[in-house]
Amino acid sequence: MRARIERNALRGAPMICIRTSLTAACLAIATAIPASAEIVASTCRLLSYDGPNTTVETFRCDFMQRGGNVMVNSAEHEFNFLAAEQGETYIRINSIPLRFTRTGEYTLEVTQSPWLR
Repeated sequence: MRARIERNALRGAPMICIRTSLTAACLAIATAIPASAEIVASTCRLLSYDGPNTTVETFRCDFMQRGGNVMVNSAEHEFNFLAAEQGETYIRINSIPLRFTRTGEYTLEVTQSPWLR
């Protein structure tokens, strides 16, 4: 009886090993492929602070986020917000619109709207 149980247990072992190996291989491939960032057509609103004066500029822009790092580009402006600097050189507020503030300099509001173009 015991020999039969051991034989049956050994029959399932190769299948478990194969499934485990396949799972490990799939995970290795999935993590090796670099994640691509999607560029989203957006509308930007830039509030620039110059002492008591604030200027407001609205323009079309492209929003891209990868690994927490954000790039916002347009024909007129280019902004980079590194995840490692959040809370140190800028403040990020996740709302609609998304807001990035460099205290005393500017606030950039980004409204993602891929239907713009």
